[in-house]
Amino acid sequence: MQAIKTWVERQLADTQMVALWVSLAILFGLLGLFGQMLAPLLVAIAIAYVLDGVVSLLCRCRIPRLFSITLVAVGSILFVLFAFLAILPLLSGQVGHLISQAPHLVEGLRNWLHSMQIEHAGWINPDYVQQAASMLISKMQEWGGAIFSFSLSSIPGLITFLVYVVLVPVLVFFLLKDKGTLITWGQRFLPSERMLIHRVWGEVDVQIGNYIRGKFWEMCIVGVVTWLVLWWCGHQYALLLGALTGLSVWVPFVGAAVVTVPVVALSFFQWGLSDATMYALIAYGVVQLLDANVLIPWMFSEVVNLHPIAIIVAILVFGSLWGVLGVFIAIPMAALVQSVLQVVMGSNETRAG
Repeated sequence: MQAIKTWVERQLADTQMVALWVSLAILFGLLGLFGQMLAPLLVAIAIAYVLDGVVSLLCRCRIPRLFSITLVAVGSILFVLFAFLAILPLLSGQVGHLISQAPHLVEGLRNWLHSMQIEHAGWINPDYVQQAASMLISKMQEWGGAIFSFSLSSIPGLITFLVYVVLVPVLVFFLLKDKGTLITWGQRFLPSERMLIHRVWGEVDVQIGNYIRGKFWEMCIVGVVTWLVLWWCGHQYALLLGALTGLSVWVPFVGAAVVTVPVVALSFFQWGLSDATMYALIAYGVVQLLDANVLIPWMFSEVVNLHPIAIIVAILVFGSLWGVLGVFIAIPMAALVQSVLQVVMGSNETRAG
């Protein structure tokens, strides 16, 4: 207890350390109180990080910044329109087809379990098979009902979604255009002695920026490659599974494990226990291996060097605090915590020395 008291007194004696802790308390307090309300701003900041890299590249080619921002904004809008007009109808068609085929999938699962029971009647307890089948079928029906009810309950939120569609691009444009002005304005609210805050912010800004940009391009590459590979295998839900696989990269380890379940299930429902299922799963596994062993080390060699256990704990903690939003911002928040701990420990070692 005395050691903790001594450590607290030492921290409070350092005005810069106090300013750092107060700034962090305000940041986490704002996210905790207004996290859902600030979701469009957080999305806009993430998109601005992605586009700022392209804008900086054009500026290095001696193109004026405002003109670079305009080019990037127009290109992004055209890309989004292409996604909505060309890809979204195909994706929604596959989702609708999956929902319509749900009863047949349930019946197929029931028949497969029954055939397994007949083939292996000597060592499979029929009661256990019936219980497992009932549980799986009820779960699938429950999930199907949840998806249907969610689609109905989400209709009133369509107006809010359309507002965000307009609001987020406007926020992104001004975040890119007035980046320097906004940073200068924010510094007015910081204490005069803020060297530690600048140090932490510099490290976090570089790491989070590289992480978000890297994850965006990883999402695009992995999603498109998965789509093309499964399409080449003849999978009827190739685009849907490619989209899910692309989104899963934002949640390290956990996302890949979760999205593997629908890949295996839908492949089995389409082809059964056949060579086509095996080839599709092998192809999917190769994509995951290349992502984990080639793409990630290449794109994230110096970004957010966190232990896998720390990443999973961050996902659990921030996911429980802020729901889906917390899951997606868990790694940037973990990077912030890591930078703060490094600064605090380095400061303590300096004073001890």
